[in-house]
Amino acid sequence: MAKRSTLSKGVSSIGAFTRNNLERMGAVIDGMNAKTSKPRQYKAVNLGDNDYQQDLFREQTLKATQQLLGPRFATYGKYAKRVVPNSLFQSTLDGAFAQVAKLAFNWSQIDLPHEHRFANIESLDDEQRYALATDIANQNRALATMGGLTGLAGLPGLLADTLWLLLVSLRTVYQLAAVYNKPLTGTQGIKMAYELLANADLSKMQEKQALLAGIGIGKGLLDNAQNNGLHNELKNLGLKNKNVNFYAEQVDRVASQVGIDLDQVNLSWVRRLLPATAVVIGMRYNSQLIDEVIGVAQATFAPEAKLANRAITDDSSSEVKVDKAGDNAQKTDEQAEQTDAKNTDTAKESAKKDAENKDTKSKEHKDTVDKNAKNSDKTDRTKADKKSAEQSSADK
Repeated sequence: MAKRSTLSKGVSSIGAFTRNNLERMGAVIDGMNAKTSKPRQYKAVNLGDNDYQQDLFREQTLKATQQLLGPRFATYGKYAKRVVPNSLFQSTLDGAFAQVAKLAFNWSQIDLPHEHRFANIESLDDEQRYALATDIANQNRALATMGGLTGLAGLPGLLADTLWLLLVSLRTVYQLAAVYNKPLTGTQGIKMAYELLANADLSKMQEKQALLAGIGIGKGLLDNAQNNGLHNELKNLGLKNKNVNFYAEQVDRVASQVGIDLDQVNLSWVRRLLPATAVVIGMRYNSQLIDEVIGVAQATFAPEAKLANRAITDDSSSEVKVDKAGDNAQKTDEQAEQTDAKNTDTAKESAKKDAENKDTKSKEHKDTVDKNAKNSDKTDRTKADKKSAEQSSADK
């Protein structure tokens, strides 16, 4: 029992260490993406809609399989259509992708309970949920980017990378839905998860697949040329593909004019460079593709529009602009407060002056009335004195 407890603690410690490092790695990748791409707003998906296009993962998985098997894929498909009805083939394909979704769901359920903040998920406010969602997004961003390492395996790595990116993308959708208390479960949850992926802009996946397929074919060509000679390999490639024949002839002609023997060219450094190039391309495209999935998932499950449209990337330049806008707004508010204060003081002074003017006018009016009253009394006294004098004169 003690051994099991110790083992459980050890596994938990390793899991926590791994998650923390994935979060740091994802945050660094997020910062790099912010410097090289423009922030954008993502639209929420109305989950449950029956009318939606098929996700690109299915199409690109088939293309990767075709690239891996080459002519054999067309041969297998030709004979399979004669034996297996198309409806059965589609049903089998749907079942295979449903199994991938179930695997992603189980993976998300194993990982989420170990998040210490997830234990009180119901009591978190919107900002706290967003912080937890950002950490989980960074974990998946790092995992998806690491899938680019499959470029070292050439064409087999192309198929592995596509399936890995699909698995991580579904895991991201399931986890973000759970963080925002909108879990996707059962068959309907699988349908909604793929519906969300279908509405994400994954067009760059086609670019990535074309580049990696070209590098894989080029590496195979150089491997054969190392044994058979580049001249013979270009000739054989031209015979197999008429579209390539023209370019193969041009390379052969230029080499003859310059005096280079293609069979004697050392291609070892080029063969080493191609896998490294494939890794860089795969990691770069994977980080962009998972950003699309994260953005659409955030927009769909976040409870508020400001959180849904909030950029996942931490763009420092955007932060500077926001700070400047905040400073300007603060200055404007301060200026408005100062103006209001000045207007208030002016109004007070005006009221004070009006009161003083009223007091002055009232005083002046009173003085005038008093003065008039005094003058009237004086006039009356003068008349009385004069009348009294005249009466005295008459008596005499």
